[in-house]
Order: sequence, then structure tokens, then C-alpha cells
Amino acid sequence: MKNYSIWQDFKTNVKCSKINKDLYVDVLIVGGGITGISILNELKENNVSTLLIEQNKCGYGVTSRSTAKITYLQEKIYMNIRKYSLDKANLYLKSQIEAVNKIKNNILNNNIECDFKQADSYLVTVNKNKVKDIKEEYEFLKNNNVNVEIINDKNIKMGIKVSDTYVFHPLKYIEFFKNKYQDIIYENSKLNSFKRENDYYICQVNNHTIKAKYLVIATHYPYFLIPFLTPFKSHIETSFIGAKKVNKYVNQSLINIDKPTVSYRFHEDKNSYFIYLENSLKSANIKNIKNYFDNLKRKDNFQYIWSNKDIITNDYLPWIGNISNNLLIATGFNTWGISNSALASMVIRDIILNEENPYIELVNPKRSINLSKIKRLPIDISCSAIAYLKSTINNVNNTHIKYEQINNNKVAHLNYNKDILVKHRCPHMKCGLVFNEVENTWDCLCHGSKFDLTGKLLEGPSKENINVDKY
Repeated sequence: MKNYSIWQDFKTNVKCSKINKDLYVDVLIVGGGITGISILNELKENNVSTLLIEQNKCGYGVTSRSTAKITYLQEKIYMNIRKYSLDKANLYLKSQIEAVNKIKNNILNNNIECDFKQADSYLVTVNKNKVKDIKEEYEFLKNNNVNVEIINDKNIKMGIKVSDTYVFHPLKYIEFFKNKYQDIIYENSKLNSFKRENDYYICQVNNHTIKAKYLVIATHYPYFLIPFLTPFKSHIETSFIGAKKVNKYVNQSLINIDKPTVSYRFHEDKNSYFIYLENSLKSANIKNIKNYFDNLKRKDNFQYIWSNKDIITNDYLPWIGNISNNLLIATGFNTWGISNSALASMVIRDIILNEENPYIELVNPKRSINLSKIKRLPIDISCSAIAYLKSTINNVNNTHIKYEQINNNKVAHLNYNKDILVKHRCPHMKCGLVFNEVENTWDCLCHGSKFDLTGKLLEGPSKENINVDKY
């Protein structure tokens, strides 16, 4: 069994340089996942001077751990938004349909070889008390001129289906754009700090300076607390995913509206695979990561298992746009990062080009407060507090680990094939770290930072490694 994503078996052939000199550019994009790459492509197609930096390798963060569905049928998103605004639900649906078509057209117009296939999307329930919700979703989609069908099956209480949705290989998709823009994509290039001076951002990257008019933070979770206060407006959810070979590809993907969450899709390259997601739960509620993986392994004989993390915003809409003086963010995608990466590319493109876009206000990070936000604010704050409090306890039940104090640092001493010392606090906001003994990573349950076995940063919001020199 491989304890990493099925997509991560893909090995990139495109080598990108790292920043080794001072540079000037109109737009600097930070983050080389599918969101940053999509924004780069939109800006370059409109002749905007742009650079992209990625602290590790493009695409191998959260993007490489998604299920990679290209769909607008998104679990309970529209149901949740409709609770406080039907108009916003209608507009968000339109944005997602447009985003799906944007990705489809990118692939077809550029002949991108990324295992792109049509796949019917199903939304179902096995709970008779939720049949009403599925019926309301059907009516909502019909009222928005979506070609949707009601599905009856003995294994479910009720379901609906749409057919203009797709699946693909996210890293092969990114590989095409890495090759196209190889000279302006820089890997192993970490943004250490930035400040605003005279209408420009002065960014320190690899001991060099990049001067930019616009700074776009397209990382999964913004590393800065001020000015956006992300932890108080959202919470982190973790999901557990498995993949295995099957005899044939089936052109369908499915997600339920029940708890626990169940989602699946099929994938085909040289072989056919079944990709299955179980659970999508608040990270603050996780007691033992290994138990969830054990539950997943009991479901089937998976050849790959991995986990992923998503930011859930307090009104179920993404944050895309300007937060302060040409500092833009694209994050908070509520488990639907593939379609929202395309939406982000169109919104940020039009903000920078000063063009009209019907979705700018919908996803504006500074949008006004609403009833949903007020209701969910205590939930998000409590999730952050619970995750922090849990993380301060040595809750790793592993005989290979002991905890020590070295030079005022709380250290986890891992005797695991070789002696390893790491800081037991995430550098981002000092939450304690949990050892994920299945994926061999150190995970922050508060805000999603992830470090490899030896303490190297895999994904933020942390900016620093956690490795410690031996004593």
C-alpha cells in the first residue's frame, strides 16, 4: 500500500528554476497549486507581466490530494447558501458552471493530455428525512435551467444527476502550464516576508527582492493573521481517501448529503481506478488520525491511502479578491478547489485588468456580514480553540515518541528508523503538532500546516520547517 495520493505517482519532467536574482514584475503570485497556475495563465493570456513562486514543487500540495472532480454539483453548498440568500446561491451556481466550462475549454483548446473524461455527477441521500432536501435541490437546479434528472435506485432513498461534469488528472493539467510558462515559474522559492512601499510590494524571496504592483496569495491557507483574521472566519476539515485498481472505468462520480460524507469517482490512464473519500469532518474533532485510516482500509483493499484538508468559510462562499491595497487572496474553497481555482483565475484577472465581472462582489473577501456568518462565527472560533487546546496535549499514542524541552522549545523525539527531533509547535500560531503515522507527517489540526517526517515544511500556512539539530 502506498501512503500518498494516486496523483503523486506522476513525476514531472519540467524543471523550474528557483529565484536567484532581484526582479520587478506587475503581479507576483505566491503558490503553485492549481489556483496559482490558473491565475498565471489568465494573466499571461492578457499580456500582464507576471511571475509565480512556489516554496516546494508546483501542484504537489493540496491540489495533489484532491479527488479532482470538475463539477458544479457540490454536496450541500447551494442548500447552505440558500438558507440566507437565494440570489447568492443562484449566482454561485452560475459561477461554478462557468468555472467547469473554463477548465473544459482550457483542456480541449490546448489539447492537454490529463486523462480528461466526462463523468455524470450524482447527489444522493440514504436518509428518508433528507429526501426533501434532494427534491429542493432538484427544483433549484431546474429553476436555473440546469439539465438535471431524478434518480431512483434501491441503494438510495433519492438522488439527482447532471451530465455536463468531468474528471481529470490535476498534476498532468498543471504540467502543461508549467511547461508553457517555465521561464516565469520559480519553484523552491519561498516568500519570507513582504511590505508595502510607495504603491509596490517589496517581497523577500530566497534572499532576493521581488518588487510587484500586485501581490496575489494563492496558497491553500494565508500565512498571515493580519489583516484578514482567517482563523476566526473559517475552520479546517479533514477527509480520508483511498484508491484501487478496478476492471473498467465508469463515467460517474457521486457524493452524498449525509454524515459521514461519502464521495467517489473513477479514473483512467493505463489502468482504471476507483477513488473513494470517506468522512469530511472538522479537524478539531479528530481524536486519532490512524483510526480514520484504519476505518478506510477496512472498507476495501485500497492500494493508495491519503488525507486532505479544506478550509470551510462561515458563509460557504470562497474568498477571492482584494483585502488591502492590491494584496489579493484566493482561498476558502469549501472542499471544491478545482472549480473555484478557475473562478479565482477569472475574478482576479478582471480585478487586475479593472474589468467588470459578475462574481467579484459575491466572493469579495471583505463582503458584508450576514445571518449565516453571525450564526457560524461562534462555531468557527470554538473549532480553532478546541483544535488549539487538543494540540497542546501530548495526544500521540505512539511508543516511538517522547516529549522533551530543548532550548525553550517543546520537542517531539521520534525514534523511527533513525533518531529525529522536531519542534512540537507549528511555527504559524504555535498549535501543537500531531504525528500522522500513516502518511509519516506532522500535522497541524488548527490550520492545516503539514511537515514531513524529518520536519521539512510540505504546506503552510507555516513558513518555516520544524526540524531541530540534535543535542
